[in-house]
Amino acid sequence: MKAVLFLTVVLSGVLAVTAVPVEAVEPVQGTQELKEENQVVENEAGVLVPQEEPEMLSAGEALSVEGRFFDCPAGWIRYKSSCYLYVSAGRSWTSAAANCNSLGATLASVHDLFDYSFLQQLTSRGGGTLAWMGGLYFQGWRWVDQSPFNYNFWSAQHTVSRYQCIHLNTRVGWSNNNCGNGWPSICVKNTDTC
Repeated sequence: MKAVLFLTVVLSGVLAVTAVPVEAVEPVQGTQELKEENQVVENEAGVLVPQEEPEMLSAGEALSVEGRFFDCPAGWIRYKSSCYLYVSAGRSWTSAAANCNSLGATLASVHDLFDYSFLQQLTSRGGGTLAWMGGLYFQGWRWVDQSPFNYNFWSAQHTVSRYQCIHLNTRVGWSNNNCGNGWPSICVKNTDTC
């Protein structure tokens, strides 16, 4: 254990040293020609960027590196590295899962308290108190996105012979209930499918 801790400290130090910004960078061969052809320009930080980029930004607006590569579709909310959609239409769990699938998504899974709190807030903002998530009982509790069922936040757990689908509650933890209930749902797309 001490060896792992030591290696972690050493690796953190190495990463901190290598993360120091470089003061001056020699231009890459060919960049002068691109500048002359007005294909690239230097921004305030001296970084070469495509000519089109400044036109995409409004005056004084800076776009984060993450935002350049990953935007959620209209109506979807970004959280961590995924896009989430609260679907207010009441559907059975199976119909909700099929609806998410038709959108290139799955019902949402939860892996820590922060995930669950985010989903509760998303549901509240959508005007609901209950929403289907991607948990179901099939020879044990599972998430439909195949991620590990490694976090539990049960407020109540009913018999699985009758109640095999998981829903969230904005006031407490999740619970299992009758899959035929018509409730809102939460879909999630991973960044590679957004």
